[in-house]
Amino acid sequence: FIARADDHEYYQVSQEFRFTSDSDGPFNYTVGAYYDENELDMRGVVTIDTNFDGLFPLFVARANGLPDAAAPLMPQNLLDPLTGGAYSANQVSRNNEFVQGSESWAVFAQASYDISDTLSLTVGARYTEEDKDVVGNQYLGDSNCGLDGRADTSLPGCENGYSYFLYITQATSFNTYERRYTDERSTDNFAPSATLSWDMSDSSMLYITASEGFKSGGFSAADDGQPAGLAPGQIPPPGFIGTTPNEDFEFDDETVTSFEVGGKHELLDGAMRLNWAAFYSEYDDLQTAIFQGVGFSVKNAASSEVQGLEVDLQWQLTDSLRIGGNGAYLDAVYGDFRDGPCTAIQIDEAAGLGESCGAPGSGQFNDLTGQPTLYSSELSASLFADYRRPIGDLDFFGTIEGNYRGKFQSAGDNDEIDEIPSYRKVNLRFGLVGEYWEVMAYGRNIFDEAALQQSFDTPVLAGSHTYFMDEGRVLGVRGTFKF
Repeated sequence: FIARADDHEYYQVSQEFRFTSDSDGPFNYTVGAYYDENELDMRGVVTIDTNFDGLFPLFVARANGLPDAAAPLMPQNLLDPLTGGAYSANQVSRNNEFVQGSESWAVFAQASYDISDTLSLTVGARYTEEDKDVVGNQYLGDSNCGLDGRADTSLPGCENGYSYFLYITQATSFNTYERRYTDERSTDNFAPSATLSWDMSDSSMLYITASEGFKSGGFSAADDGQPAGLAPGQIPPPGFIGTTPNEDFEFDDETVTSFEVGGKHELLDGAMRLNWAAFYSEYDDLQTAIFQGVGFSVKNAASSEVQGLEVDLQWQLTDSLRIGGNGAYLDAVYGDFRDGPCTAIQIDEAAGLGESCGAPGSGQFNDLTGQPTLYSSELSASLFADYRRPIGDLDFFGTIEGNYRGKFQSAGDNDEIDEIPSYRKVNLRFGLVGEYWEVMAYGRNIFDEAALQQSFDTPVLAGSHTYFMDEGRVLGVRGTFKF
């Protein structure tokens, strides 16, 4: 029913220069400059097969209790009955062109000073400037006059271009319009950092860090969404071509202020290593990927707060056996996200009130303030055992590891139906190593745990949901020869 094809080309050139002091004295520094230029060229087409690959008339016949032989007498595609027979293209398409150019440069510096034999201070800063420009065009087409969005006026019925019903159908059913966008944006950022570390002993140290971070904004390549001045799904005027994007086309810079305190420790005469870190981060204009229609766009949440604790432990039990594990607790919530994307149920409820959920001026919206951010599991952990032992001139090795990930949200609207359940996976590998070669057998997810990666609203079929499965059991062998 829906086919999507995309072709992406990406070009980038970057250069960095660094000047670093020697490390003999108590004061050390690094200064540098960075330049980056890139261009992203995306071409895509989404085709809607309105006659279900020829099955639509058969579907209508059976739905009305008629024999299959009656199919030729039935409407031949979905648009035929919707338009009273005025428009009957078997396929409609949207062809998207998105070309974004980016040029940025940065200067940075970092210096560390040993205040004493056990106390050290490191400070740094980075200044960035970036310019982006974009062209975002979209051409609508159909199987009657050409799917590429350039009507073949030599075809019967196409002398004046595409039927106006093409633009009505794309707007009302898929919130898609003809458009020609050009836009540009410039930004700059200053990001400082500071770390104070204390060597408590030869085998233990503590540190505290404060820093700011930055991720530049840009433009969304999503190929649905209405231009400025139109409500979602609004029928466009005849001959309409959008030239002004709505507010969702551009997304802002994301900034973060982070604090971290942690420690690194060696225990049992160096046989055990323990690392830990507690952190707190506050994001402004958090960039969030939202699934819309048949693609993703980026939206800024006003703020987000992330705090947690990570612990990592490794213990060399014997000369041959090393065990370890790590665990993390994460509390990541939207601090302020009152205009989050609406769930399918909310959209239906708003429609019943004659409103468009989430549209400017609408009283219907999805307030995600205080709810978990995307892909943030509250608990995650892993355990492993690594065994190595010489056998003659060879080394035998084997590793088993188990991983746990807690439940998390994978859809931008935080619909509880799209919550991904927790899962556990076990991986195993073992083999032999010689002087010039290695052979290994391995298994990933050896117990074939059925885990999900993502869930989202199914395009067109409002109220249903689609899941992406994670990798099932994988068994294999690998050989390496060095020469």
